[in-house]
Amino acid sequence: MKKTDIWIPPVTVSGPTDDLFFDFGKHYFAVLEIETETEAARDIILAVGEMRDPSGRIERSPGQFKTYQEQTVRLRPGVNRIAMTMTHPGYNKGTLALEPNAVPFRYAEVRGCAGEVKAYQHAYYGEFDDSAADFGSSSASLDRIWEFCKHTMKATTPFGIFIDGNRERQAYEGDTYINQLSYFACQCNAEIARDTIDRLFAFPTWPTEWRLAMIPIIHDYILYTGDLASVRDWYEPMKKNLLLDAVCENGLLDAEKLPAGYNSPGFGNGGKIRDIVDWPRCERDGYEFGVWNLVPNCWQYMALRRAGEIAALLGKEKDVPVFRFAAERSRKAIRANMLKNGRFVDNPDSDHTALHSCIFPVLWNVAEESEKAVHLAMLQNKGMACSVFGAQFLLECCYLNGLEDHGLKLLLSDGLRSWNNMIAKGATITMETWDDTVDPYQDWSHPWGAAPANIIVRHIAGIRPTGPGFRRFIVDPKPGALTHFKLKTPTLHGPVKLEMTEPGHYRLSVPDHSEASFGGKKVQAGIHEF
Repeated sequence: MKKTDIWIPPVTVSGPTDDLFFDFGKHYFAVLEIETETEAARDIILAVGEMRDPSGRIERSPGQFKTYQEQTVRLRPGVNRIAMTMTHPGYNKGTLALEPNAVPFRYAEVRGCAGEVKAYQHAYYGEFDDSAADFGSSSASLDRIWEFCKHTMKATTPFGIFIDGNRERQAYEGDTYINQLSYFACQCNAEIARDTIDRLFAFPTWPTEWRLAMIPIIHDYILYTGDLASVRDWYEPMKKNLLLDAVCENGLLDAEKLPAGYNSPGFGNGGKIRDIVDWPRCERDGYEFGVWNLVPNCWQYMALRRAGEIAALLGKEKDVPVFRFAAERSRKAIRANMLKNGRFVDNPDSDHTALHSCIFPVLWNVAEESEKAVHLAMLQNKGMACSVFGAQFLLECCYLNGLEDHGLKLLLSDGLRSWNNMIAKGATITMETWDDTVDPYQDWSHPWGAAPANIIVRHIAGIRPTGPGFRRFIVDPKPGALTHFKLKTPTLHGPVKLEMTEPGHYRLSVPDHSEASFGGKKVQAGIHEF
């Protein structure tokens, strides 16, 4: 992927000449570069960081995986141009190097100078068209969250793949599911998504659900890019990610049946595949684990359904009924073993229903329509009892099941588990978790936290592709309490634009070579009023 680098001047500069503080306005993976002139040789200190302390300076103890770095450099008489040496300690063999080795930061300090200092944030990111996507609405809070997530899509691309964050700089399937959807909401370049999928086949990770996530990742990739040639190359290894070798006689998935090292270096888990449900552990709403678990079984059912759709698109007609049969067996087994008195439970020996056990059976139609109301009521009562990863699926579930008002309430919350909280803490790239109090070891450069970017496009505006390469798409806006909005999102055929001028009144622009479905009506290229 083509790399971009720019020198960003500070938004504000404060402090005396010998102790300057620079705020560059946003976090980027970057290198601090300065220019200054001195009459005599002297030592100065350069420092960069992601957080401010209560006094307004850079937080020197931000936590293990958030940036604070400083370096003492020697100035020589005359004009000095210096690039700070950034370091990344590495975490596992998936860690990526960037030349030069940039780190995420927003703030800088230059201590010990005697004259004027010009400082720049030399930022690196993948090629990104800022004008390709845009959103504005009656909610200043939602607009701010959109910009927050859009910047996250831009600022986390310098490695050429979708990374989980600065700590590991690794591609994870669970992260990629969210990152890819939000990236395609903002850009239509397939390269970074394709390279990420290639990397995930080379370096698969350990959670059960995230292995299964490869199937919807590839399914979404088809819908946004139309690149069936790459999918043909991925098809056979993709089938292994269905984990059919781990299905027991009762029809349920038990990933513990798979041997250590099963097609995986098993980052952080000794080569074993294990159920994760959500991460970090404290964000599972008390989920009770058993031999067979509801959430990964729902993932397998969904993956089998999507695999059947992929097979049909590729003309693999013999595989289609195989996947459909396996999917139906999975659904029947889930319902026979984990539906008790009209309510899904975490595992067959449990009577507990975590938030996640409400979300996934409803979202992927393991539940019958008549069973959804009780689970949706429980879902609303529990609030945001999940991680930033789980929030993607919670919001999808809300918007696809008539709870758009609840979905918008969650998006606009100012509570601890909210995007407004991240922004209030000073983040300009989404965090790994909701707050440092949830996980003090998190990093502040985790694009899996940017679900609102795709939720705004795919559900508030309701623009979702239904055919390969966005040749067909649906427009099903669910604005909730918004009184107006205006959105642009890119496709291979040009931008799709949707404006709600007032509640219930829409203006849709459809690009050439595309066909939209709006309110049951098919519309071709052009501008349409509804």
